[in-house]
Amino acid sequence: MLPEDIPEYSTRIVEEIECPFCKVGKLKVLYKPSMINFTNSRSASAGTKRKAYRTPEKQEILSEKCPNCGRSKKEIEKAISEGPRLSHDEVLKRLREAGLDPTKLK
Repeated sequence: MLPEDIPEYSTRIVEEIECPFCKVGKLKVLYKPSMINFTNSRSASAGTKRKAYRTPEKQEILSEKCPNCGRSKKEIEKAISEGPRLSHDEVLKRLREAGLDPTKLK
């Protein structure tokens, strides 16, 4: 098997995403997927136990600003972490689908 054929299993994956503001500019992002890690807890009476915990996935922007619209790295990180904002009509629609009537809420 050639070294080119071996897949690279890494927790540091560099991807390109579109800018959340202009939807045209491409930004380089370091993506770290969610992983399960283990830690050992020790006690004299109970012995050693392994506890599993999941690390959250992270996206770290490598570009300093968007090449198209010029937004800063800080603004882009904030927009990605907050996610898309819903309009008032979409919020009302989701409340009605969940079985809640917004006019009768107190």
